[in-house]
Amino acid sequence: MNESQQRNSPASADIFAAVNNYFLLFFCGSCVLSSMYIQQLFFILGQYRIGIGVSAIFGILLPVFLLMRKFPTGVRHQIRLARPRTHRLILVIVATAAAVVLIDQIYVFSQRLSPVPADYADAIRDLKPGSPLELAITFAGLCVLVPVAEEVVFRGMIQQIFVRNMGPWIGVALAAGVFGAAHLNAHLLLSITAFGLFLSFVFNATRNLTYTIVAHALFNVTALVQLVLQDDVLAGNLPIYLQDLWIAIVALVIFIFLIAKIREGGPETEPPSESPIS
Repeated sequence: MNESQQRNSPASADIFAAVNNYFLLFFCGSCVLSSMYIQQLFFILGQYRIGIGVSAIFGILLPVFLLMRKFPTGVRHQIRLARPRTHRLILVIVATAAAVVLIDQIYVFSQRLSPVPADYADAIRDLKPGSPLELAITFAGLCVLVPVAEEVVFRGMIQQIFVRNMGPWIGVALAAGVFGAAHLNAHLLLSITAFGLFLSFVFNATRNLTYTIVAHALFNVTALVQLVLQDDVLAGNLPIYLQDLWIAIVALVIFIFLIAKIREGGPETEPPSESPIS
């Protein structure tokens, strides 16, 4: 075996070079579906709140870990998880706050085109915490485990597969589209896809999954805060940042500026291998 073959063998390469990428996409899809089925099972059992975290762990995180641990490059290296740079992390946090304003505007608009389904509305009502314990469980699942699991599978795996085989622009767009479609709600498609584009861009620019996990967690924290504070989660008053168009315009300007600054930092990690097997 020559040096090139040895470098790209399963014993030394990362999972994306050693395993057929179509199989990896099938594996990712299976993980997402498994997570959905587990969550639906807990919903039927009347434990939807607990099911959010359990489905993230057993549907996505555990299968990905068990598969990637077989490669000596390590799980963190393969999904591009590294310590963030402080100044860049601040830029991502502020950009996420601006993104929340813009994406919520998109969500309000999309509701006019596709009303909220009754079953989704019922699930949201059930998810609203009624005690400190319920709040803690909801926070752990929605704002910690779900962001980690979804970023691992959608950015750490799916986006890397698309980018390696189709280039960065197509890879970013496809990963965002899959992320939006995977939520299986027409009224969420535009807003979640837009958020997916932001996350995919950040990951492509930084090559560090930590930033997208933090951004995703902050986005979900905002949603949870709105859920807790609103008397009626469906018919309550719009947040203040959605009541004035000028706030959205300012947020857009800030967002564009910060996106450019985030991109300036360049990649923070390098893949262990650059030879994909399609």
